[in-house]
Amino acid sequence: MRKSALKCRCKKTTILGFSVICLVLALSACKSAKSISKPAAAVTENLDYLGSVANNTPSITNFSSKMKLTINSNGKDISVNGTIRMKKNEVIQMSIVPFLGIEAGRVEFTPTKVLIIDRINKQYVEEPISELTTMANTDMDFYTLQALFTNALFVPGKKEINNDLLSEFTVNTSVDNKTMEIQKKSKGFLYSFSATPNTGQLLESSISTISAPYQLNWKYSDFQPFGLKSFPSRMDISFEGGKKPFSAEIDLSKLTENGDWEYPTTVSSKYKKMDFNDLLKVLLGL
Repeated sequence: MRKSALKCRCKKTTILGFSVICLVLALSACKSAKSISKPAAAVTENLDYLGSVANNTPSITNFSSKMKLTINSNGKDISVNGTIRMKKNEVIQMSIVPFLGIEAGRVEFTPTKVLIIDRINKQYVEEPISELTTMANTDMDFYTLQALFTNALFVPGKKEINNDLLSEFTVNTSVDNKTMEIQKKSKGFLYSFSATPNTGQLLESSISTISAPYQLNWKYSDFQPFGLKSFPSRMDISFEGGKKPFSAEIDLSKLTENGDWEYPTTVSSKYKKMDFNDLLKVLLGL
């Protein structure tokens, strides 16, 4: 009876529902950016400011945190607990642990592949990252996901931001003069960032398509000390333009630079491999 109840409850939270957030990140594109007005005066000032924004990101090599994930889809909220772990330029791993310390599912991104494990139903999907980018017709990649999770500026396809890349951005003051708006166009996409005028603290990252009504917004708040800098303990994610509204919140706690965990994840031979398209149909039907 207890095992049956556990299975039922986990299915309600379901790793498929959890996976929506990760796959939306990899498959999303976005629409028009915010209105902006007067440009900053000089290129050198822009570069200095952009440098301050880039330098606000903590130099994270290893990262581990408790996580509360709340997904809103079709007007319904689903909240689950779990962990998020990262090793810079190597892996992003998210685990769902609904209760009693039992892992219900896991999503693992590396620069070459994405692995989704549904432990409740003993099934998994393993695909190259290139498949996701091809299906989405965008240059979203592992390093972009890493930047989104670590409150960092990014240029798709690039591991690090340097001065040459910073010079490709434009900087403008917002209409209300409360934020600085940073933008870069690339391959039909617009990458937008909002940051505080004085300190250059990154507050939001957005990816949008120039010719279609799709937009992914990733907002940061509740900054906490982390090392010598600060890190957002809350991330609000929303996707606009799809058939059904979608949003999610990630609340982090107990942030550490703990690197004492193993990867890559090994999949049990008892698990059934699913086709990515079949899983995607399930996700889009939620």
